[in-house]
Amino acid sequence: MNGISIVIRTKNSSATLPLVLSKLRRNDEDELIVVDSGSTDDTVRIAEQAGARVIHMASQEFTYGRSLNLGFSAARNDWVLSLSSHCIPGPDDLVGVYRRAISRFPEDLVAAAGPMLYSDLDAAMGAGVTHFHGTEFAGGFGIGAGNPNCIYRRSVWSTRRFDELAEASEDYEWYVWAIRSGWSLAIVHAATVYYRSQRGAAYFFNKGRIDFRAGRKLIVMPRPRVSVVCSHSAKLLLHALLGKMPYPCFVASFWHYIGSYYESRWPRDPAHPSSV
Repeated sequence: MNGISIVIRTKNSSATLPLVLSKLRRNDEDELIVVDSGSTDDTVRIAEQAGARVIHMASQEFTYGRSLNLGFSAARNDWVLSLSSHCIPGPDDLVGVYRRAISRFPEDLVAAAGPMLYSDLDAAMGAGVTHFHGTEFAGGFGIGAGNPNCIYRRSVWSTRRFDELAEASEDYEWYVWAIRSGWSLAIVHAATVYYRSQRGAAYFFNKGRIDFRAGRKLIVMPRPRVSVVCSHSAKLLLHALLGKMPYPCFVASFWHYIGSYYESRWPRDPAHPSSV
């Protein structure tokens, strides 16, 4: 089957959902599933008008893992694309980019993600796929995305669903399980997205801390040097000033990175008093 099931998590996403949907060119075998956790705006109407099957869950029951498990359970295709409603695809046909990549995947590859659009190199690598096997994953997936933009082999997910109790990094937890079980992962470089949440700096700073704490329980999280933090921040700022990155994406990326850096230096968890 050539079809891809697209699962999008939403809550009050009417400002960005139409932009996401406009970059998803579906064929007759594809399907669109929206898991909504209590929207009070036009999100559900927009999804239904686009032909989506909408699955409703109570907001108090929401976790990232639980919402994705609901969507994956409803999917009929073996490849399932997980997207955030705040991630605007870079290419005009994100589904087509993944479909072409799937045709070149080896049998042992179970998950592939596209990066947030930080570089012209990623945007230009229309056929670029980087594979991760075994110990190559020791330093992390290195994609800056995860479940906001990742495609999975559903038949393997059905044997090991996402952790519904994890406060963050349910995607990394699954990747670690997969790689330790002998499967391989990949980056599809051209499958880029822009993160366009309207939340502010404090939210992303705290999320960076949470994600770092969750991640270091799974893999060895390298503690970035000050020089790396400065160069990364300057790169983000340059992309924003040149118009290659929307300002909300810059805010999200910059403060998430700073939050991760802060947590690596001054962790809240007493079990990790200095570093990992």
